[in-house]
Amino acid sequence: MNMKESIETEIIDEKDIIDVTPEQQPEQPEEECTTCKQKGLTKGQWIMLTSSFYILFSSIYGTIKIIKELINQF
Repeated sequence: MNMKESIETEIIDEKDIIDVTPEQQPEQPEEECTTCKQKGLTKGQWIMLTSSFYILFSSIYGTIKIIKELINQF
């Protein structure tokens, strides 16, 4: 005995959606946030940034050189 259930679907129109967001905009605080007043990078952070870029680019260059050497051997 086969029993099939019918599934009803309904397309929701844009006019059927109710907007429940509040109309008022949240007020911005009068005083400035502390994150906007941050200074630049410290000396240690500059050294770390420079060395990490050096390591990144030297590894890319080294990988290219190794691949070229492998291709030339065959």
